[in-house]
Amino acid sequence: MTSHRQTQFPAPRRSVDVRCAVSARVFDRERRVLTIGILLAIACFAVEGMGVVPALPTAVRELGGLPLFGWAFSAFMLAWLVGTIGGGLWADACGPRQPMAVGLGAFGAGLLLAGSAHGMIQFLAGRALQGTGGGAVIAAAYVAIARGYPDAIRPRMMALTASTWILPAIGGPAISGAITQWIGWRYVFAGVVPFLVITAAVLLPQLRRFDVRAPVAGGGRLLAALWAAVGCGLMIASSGVRWVGVAMLAAGLALLVPSLRRLLPPGTLRARPGLAAGIATRGVLTFSYFGAEAYVLLGSGQLRGASPVRAGLALSAAALGWIASSWAQDRMEARGGASGRVRRVQVGFALLTLGIVLVAIALLTALPAWLVPLGWAVGGAGIGFAYSAGSLICIAQAPPGREGEVSGQLQLAEALGTAAGTGIGGSLLASLESAGRTPRLAHGAVFAMTLLVGLLGLAIAGRNRS
Repeated sequence: MTSHRQTQFPAPRRSVDVRCAVSARVFDRERRVLTIGILLAIACFAVEGMGVVPALPTAVRELGGLPLFGWAFSAFMLAWLVGTIGGGLWADACGPRQPMAVGLGAFGAGLLLAGSAHGMIQFLAGRALQGTGGGAVIAAAYVAIARGYPDAIRPRMMALTASTWILPAIGGPAISGAITQWIGWRYVFAGVVPFLVITAAVLLPQLRRFDVRAPVAGGGRLLAALWAAVGCGLMIASSGVRWVGVAMLAAGLALLVPSLRRLLPPGTLRARPGLAAGIATRGVLTFSYFGAEAYVLLGSGQLRGASPVRAGLALSAAALGWIASSWAQDRMEARGGASGRVRRVQVGFALLTLGIVLVAIALLTALPAWLVPLGWAVGGAGIGFAYSAGSLICIAQAPPGREGEVSGQLQLAEALGTAAGTGIGGSLLASLESAGRTPRLAHGAVFAMTLLVGLLGLAIAGRNRS
């Protein structure tokens, strides 16, 4: 599963009768079309994540860009980081309609640019444009929720946005794999665009009511996010360059570290116990999980000869594991409250590392191929536990009135973790294969890296405070 999921605020406990009343008000006459439009916007993101991602290995292979495979993810996530912050600032100043319109347009243009590519430069440019537009769409959607729904029904709306991932997560990879295998990967990219057109037609007129005119503030934060993205990109690129790699690494650190100190709570880079450790844990979690997941898809085809449909089964299995663990955690919260959250983060990391081990063994040996989706279902359950519990821990520690800021910090750590995990993994894979190592050994090194980062997360998870 991709990292496009947004941090959710915990919904307050309510009785069944009150929940039903709240659900009805979300779809009352005043908000019905707005609700449908926002859900369509989130669904576009889910369809892209569960449809386009399974097609990436085939697309990159046909374009002759396997050494740059990790950048297909990193370019998207680093641009998404900038788009999210820029779109949020724009929505605060002008209302969500303008950034939503531009975001949908950029997202669609990026899909068409990547889908029509005949080389990796154009393909990566399309992925970056997708990420920028997608970040603006998500930021504008959540501003619309904040302004269009009173506090009493906002948790129900947030729950509905999360539910839009279920069907794409279950059926999206298989459908995408079938289209990729029998028609062509370009049609997967183009197939998302009509959803964006429908979303724009439904949602943009509804957002006109929120138009405002205010000075744009927070330019320093946007600039810091831009430098953080550039610094992370330089660090990823440095791992695949021999002679100037040290200079690129130093330049990347010089840009990234000061930016993160400005954007994240003090002590995050050292995982200081408390909120800082919670934010750091999210970055480590997404590095390990998404850094491994990208190469589960690629390795299934390269090492086991799996078709796009079969390779996509691992993504669906992980989605089911994630959803199941999220539901299980909701039941645990109802019974025990916040007391077991730190333990659930630790359990999540343990399951994630176990899933990586199972998948690596299945891909690197002659054991039955069905162990790949089984192992990645365990990994999906692991991130489901750690992701949800970690979000609740961090939001609970947010200073009053700054819950949105903490949510943004979690998203920042998630974007950087995903970009670094997939990008460094791709550079490592390309470096080893160019040095004459076998694909099996190169993939093994990538899984070993993500496993070590997962174990690091297990070690620092205890620094979270419930």
